[in-house]
Amino acid sequence: MRKFFIYFVVTSILFTSGCHTLRKKFIRKKRYKKETPVYVDFKDYPAKPSRQAYIDYYLFVRGWLDELAESLKRGLSFKREKRAISQALMNFEQMLSFYDLEGKKKIYPLYEELLAIKKEIEKNPNTNEVKRNFLIRKIEYFKRRFEKDCNYTDIEGWIS
Repeated sequence: MRKFFIYFVVTSILFTSGCHTLRKKFIRKKRYKKETPVYVDFKDYPAKPSRQAYIDYYLFVRGWLDELAESLKRGLSFKREKRAISQALMNFEQMLSFYDLEGKKKIYPLYEELLAIKKEIEKNPNTNEVKRNFLIRKIEYFKRRFEKDCNYTDIEGWIS
């Protein structure tokens, strides 16, 4: 009888208090996201574009044109060719933003020629050997004209 009484008291205490602590242990708690602090570093940019930025874009265009010609020579993937021409075009557009109106008029035919090369490349993803050689020669000719016409020392008067 005594055991029954102890057992009854223990079970009644457990039932009246409930399993709140046990339930609390197994319920998922919300995870609060820590917001990462944002640091803004304000910088004064010069009104006139820097010489170094122009030279960087100039070198990027030359590099991507070299990459495109190399990709065409090896007959590598179409994705690589497409990426190289689009990057060269994007960097050339950045270079155009440095020019004033007169400079843009002088350089714009080169931009149109680069657009035409891009259209030819995107038109035929699977080019044959003859077409690839034609594109390589066209790219090399464009690159020579680009190096001659867009050199920083020659265009310094056109930069706004």
